This record gives sequence, structure tokens and C-alpha cells, in this order.
Amino acid sequence: MLRIHTLLGFLLLATVVACSSSESTPDGVGGSRSSGGAPGAAGTPAAGGSATSAGTGSGGPAGAPSTGGSASGGASGGSGPAGGSGGSSVVTTGGSSNGGRGGMGNVGGASAAGASGGGSTTAAKPSAGCGKSGRPANGKITVANEEIIDFPTSYDGTKPMPLLIALHACGNQNTQWEGLTKGSALETDYVRFMPNTSDSGQCWSNYNNNSARILKQYDDILANYCVDTNRVFGVGHSSGAQMLVNVLSHKSDAQHLNFKAVAPVAADPFNVAVTIPVMYIDGIGDTERSADSAKNAVAKFRTANKCADTSKPYTAVAGCQSSGKTVDPGCIIYDNCMAPTIWCAHNDPNYSNTYHGVPCFGVKAISDFFKSL
Repeated sequence: MLRIHTLLGFLLLATVVACSSSESTPDGVGGSRSSGGAPGAAGTPAAGGSATSAGTGSGGPAGAPSTGGSASGGASGGSGPAGGSGGSSVVTTGGSSNGGRGGMGNVGGASAAGASGGGSTTAAKPSAGCGKSGRPANGKITVANEEIIDFPTSYDGTKPMPLLIALHACGNQNTQWEGLTKGSALETDYVRFMPNTSDSGQCWSNYNNNSARILKQYDDILANYCVDTNRVFGVGHSSGAQMLVNVLSHKSDAQHLNFKAVAPVAADPFNVAVTIPVMYIDGIGDTERSADSAKNAVAKFRTANKCADTSKPYTAVAGCQSSGKTVDPGCIIYDNCMAPTIWCAHNDPNYSNTYHGVPCFGVKAISDFFKSL
């Protein structure tokens, strides 16, 4: 009898261990989290198998879930080919600190077949317009007072490319972001969609009218041109940034546009209804906003992304020169978020010394952030 009981106990223990080891992490959460330590260097991609950390520290910045093999420690190592299975993805976070500004380090290393630019950890999802036609004449579609769509030279109508939705500031034409992104990766790697508001003064005042127009224009792009609907990104400045964040406060509209990430510059707060990666940018002492505007806007994203109160420096953004002044990006990344949540509070006096403009580091920082996801 003793042998039978012993055998039964052994079988029961083996069953419990097997069950617990087979539990999976819900898609989008990205596996377990570790903390502490400095970010390590990105690992070398390996076919299938596992990708391990290189560099120092047992923890690093929040990383995107990887698809092939497991990534652990420091900055996430490279993963296997897109669609590869096996292993669990790990999201790591660095040590917590109360306050402090500046950097995250490297995010993820997985790559996926499909669109160039605009992130690489998710397989491309071609829009219905893929294969319908080639690059438009001169690479541009313009509808006066309504929209501009710019196509990079690499656009051929068959390979889905990331889509950038860019909303201009009050008093600016919808060519604003066209000029701001000229010569950047946002020009060469993305289809740029720049809607124009229907409101007076070129301000985004009437949400219902403007959102209806943007959604219709977006649907037309998907139906007629080749973009990656898994890589739709949003930027906006001032009134345009407020419109962008207001879209995120309307869950059905936000889900319709299916943003992968956003980067509002100098917006006022709205309740954010979806979990979303964000790089929020504002100027310290912005004379066009109230003293608590940026803090409250970031708090809305922190709540939506379920972030901790603690943060660490995000040093991936380099300083720059503006109006003869050395600009400190002043970026931090919050800990334990469900999606990367970055706040850059800078000292660039741009925009007629109002500290309200898109800072000198802004376009590159936004482009790098989008590409890291």
C-alpha cells in the first residue's frame, strides 16, 4: 500500500507541474516582467530558438512582445523569423525611480516580413487597395481644403507601407507636417495622410464634423491604396494634437483608425479610452497651455496604459540646438505600463518663444519611437 500511495503522489505532482508550465500569457501582454538593472544591448537575431540578452543588468526598458523564441534581460534580444512559434515573449522594465527625465534604451529585436519602417514586430496586414494601382503621379494626391496624401518613392502599390496621420496646428495649413517631416524617415518610409479641418481659422473645433471627415478619408485610403493597417500612426501639434487625443477618447473612432501608436505635441487632456503606446511631447513653460495641462494629459495616458507612478530616464532621444540654445529633451518612460508611455518635457523656445512648437528633436524622436514598436 505504501508503494501505491507513493506512486499516486508522484503522478499527481507531475500533473500539477505539467499544467502550470503550459499556461500561456494573453496576446498583447507580452509575458512576464522583470525589474532592476540598466538596459543591456540588443541581442543578435537568431533563426527560431531563443534570443538572450547581451550587456549588463537583469532588467531593461519595456519592450514589444517578440514572436519567435524568448527574449530576456536587458534590452530584448532578436527573435526568430516573423510567424515563428515557440518560446514566450518577455517584457522587461528597468529599475523604478521617482521622477527623473530622459531614457529607455533599445526596445525589442524581432522583425517581421511586410512593410518597411513603422515598427517590425507585427506581420503586415495589407489594405484592400493593395494591388489596385501603382504610385500616383508625382507621388501626391491633393484635394483642396480637404487632404494631402504623400507617397514615398519606394511605394509601388503592392507592398503595404505604414500610414502616418498628421494633424496640423490651429492657424496652419495641412502642409505643416509635410514640411516638418521632409527629409526624415517619416517621409521616406510612410504614406503620409494630412487631413485639413473644415473649421474656421484652421482650428480643429467641431469634433463630430472633423472626425467624420477623417474616418471617411481614412477608409478611402484603405480602399484605394496599399497601406499596412497594422501600422497606422498618429501625430498632431497643438489644436491638431488635441484632435488626435480627442479621437482616442472616443473608443469606436479610435478602434476604427486602429492606431499602433501616437505622438501628440502640446495637447490638452482628454480621457483616453484605449491602451496605446504614446510619446507625449510638451515644452516646459509653454505659454499657450495652462501650467498643469501636460501633466494632466500624461496622467490620462498613464491611466489608460495602467502605468505605475514611477519612471526612469528615456535617453534614446538626443538633445539638439534651437535658436542658439542647447535643448534638453527631458524624456522619461513610466514603469510597468501595458504600452510604452513616454513623456518628453523640453526647453525648446520654438514657435516664437512660446515653447509650444514641435521641438528640434521631435520628428526624429517620433520616428525612432514608432520604429521601435
